[in-house]
Amino acid sequence: MVENDSLVEHKGRRRRALKRARDLTTSQDILLFLIAFRILNALSVRTFFQPDEFFQSLEPAWQMAFGAHSGAWITWEWNYRLRSAIHPAMFTFVYWVTSRISDALNLQPAYRAELLLAAPKITQAILAGLGDYYTWKLAERVYGRGSSESWAALALTAGNPWQWFCSTRTLSNCLETTLTTVALYLWPWQWSSDTTSEEEVDEDGLRIDGDSQNEADELSKLRRCLLLAALACVLRPTNLLIWLCLASFSLLKSTSYGRLVPFRWAGSLIWIHVSSVAMLRATKKERYVLLKEATLCGSLILALSALVDRLYYQQWTFSAFRFLYFNVVQSLAVIYGKNDWHYYMSQGVPLLLTTYLPFAIVGLFTALSSSPSRASDHQSPHLRGTICYQLASVAISVPFVLSFISHKEVRFIYPLLPMLHVLAADPFSAFFYPAVSSTFSGSFRKTSWKRVLLFLMIAANVLIALFATQWHQPAPLSVLTWLREQHEEHYLAQPPQSKTSSPDTTMTVGFLMPCHSTPWRSHLIHSGIKAWALGCEPPVDLNASARAIYVDEADQFYNNPASFLRRTMGPPPRRKGFLGARAPQPGLRSPGLDPEKGWDGKQGKKLWPEYLAFFEQLEPAMKIVLRESGYRECWRGWNSWFHDDWRRKGDIVVWCLRERDRDKRS
Repeated sequence: MVENDSLVEHKGRRRRALKRARDLTTSQDILLFLIAFRILNALSVRTFFQPDEFFQSLEPAWQMAFGAHSGAWITWEWNYRLRSAIHPAMFTFVYWVTSRISDALNLQPAYRAELLLAAPKITQAILAGLGDYYTWKLAERVYGRGSSESWAALALTAGNPWQWFCSTRTLSNCLETTLTTVALYLWPWQWSSDTTSEEEVDEDGLRIDGDSQNEADELSKLRRCLLLAALACVLRPTNLLIWLCLASFSLLKSTSYGRLVPFRWAGSLIWIHVSSVAMLRATKKERYVLLKEATLCGSLILALSALVDRLYYQQWTFSAFRFLYFNVVQSLAVIYGKNDWHYYMSQGVPLLLTTYLPFAIVGLFTALSSSPSRASDHQSPHLRGTICYQLASVAISVPFVLSFISHKEVRFIYPLLPMLHVLAADPFSAFFYPAVSSTFSGSFRKTSWKRVLLFLMIAANVLIALFATQWHQPAPLSVLTWLREQHEEHYLAQPPQSKTSSPDTTMTVGFLMPCHSTPWRSHLIHSGIKAWALGCEPPVDLNASARAIYVDEADQFYNNPASFLRRTMGPPPRRKGFLGARAPQPGLRSPGLDPEKGWDGKQGKKLWPEYLAFFEQLEPAMKIVLRESGYRECWRGWNSWFHDDWRRKGDIVVWCLRERDRDKRS
């Protein structure tokens, strides 16, 4: 009898081991697929979205990797120590490794440039793939392994056009989203539910999640969760709102219920939701561990951030505090735009979800109003209800708080998207699963319209993704590609003019555009390309009265282009004497201007360059200002059918002093 029991136990352990091996293989396959999918995604994106994609990550990274005189444009936030250098430091390492590989392989400048362009994209693509993967794993933790809802969450995150458009860009918000998603997967959700006698505890006295796929102990998972959460908060201090909300669920016990109440004079039913709060929900041991580990992990990440910032800024600073002080207390972010109070609800969330919005709304309503007892057979009903309720609460609370800040952008609520995918997965699966499942016994006619609707949704998502990543605003990237190719063809490939001289590899470019309309050194690459652009530094050191009348350099130009050019650059060069010139001649310089100043975002007097780039909207004015000069159109690139900024309407046009470059088109 004992031998039979041992044999049964041995077979049981073997079956469990085989099941874990199959699950691990499936997970690894999905992870590799998602990473490959996002690498393809990253390398196919050819449109411009936000300047911060370059100026808050790749530009400081380029400076750290290649030196202060490498041509990187360091914006005012870095001069005032508002940003943590941790995010650029990651790309600094990527640039350093890529450069060393290029040197070891003795690559030609053009191939080296392509490699330096692709390396940050591939790095971010890997992070984006991890974000997709842990969205799926979080859904499995909510709905259970192998559930239709978890597969629906995977389909939602992989098929979301916003993800295709944004997830592989080198924005700090994209890294923040991945860190938040992994941390949510590791978060001890079971601690925020009431204690029962049936729950298992580990050797530390902490309740464990019996359905979790993670083999690590609860304390190790908590530490990894808190380290990632703290890092996300250092990158974007507003991420702290997510974790304060979740921590409150673990430390406070809330009771809530709702009902539809008829109002006769209104002639409608109104949903009344009532909540009460009481101490305490987690056990005393869990509260102690959570507070202790949060303090330790938070202190460790803050120390790491302080050390990295000390190495970058060459002085001790606390960038998160300075960021909040400048953007919230002084409201300097308003300079970059002011939005309606309802922006996140009326525009932000719809942009994130696109065609999935109805399912997310249903998922939010269901999570907030339903009893935790409604759950599938794959997961603990109580835990599923607990997680969904908390995710929905966070998804509503964070935009509500951020709405009090005047400057709003959709990417500020990007970390909420994985939560919304998980919440939308249940109604999405319930709606479409009967139409696509071969085991469903319903009639074909009853479900065929759902299959048509699903096809239309997929087609709409593909069209939106293609429009956003291929056709809307590609010129800010393609113009830099063309300029880089011009430099490689006409400068790097040219022999010296005499046996005793070395080839002149300096090419000059000017961008008469609203500030930060294109990437910079991360796409120009070659140090021989000297470039300037119009700046838009905010009035940081001015008093309120001076700030009210402040006009930045870009606005000064657009107020009167002819006067600005005459004042800051002098008369334009004439055609005679400049045909075929390969470098700026003395006549191109403004009186008294140091030729080493005025480049790479520095404001003030500038040189007349060999190449002038501007938006088509400015073309009539430029034809008048430069009608007797040596400049002629040599490149034109498609940008967009429409734009919300009148200064950026139309194609991007390049005029140059090189006759051989004329009549080239994109």
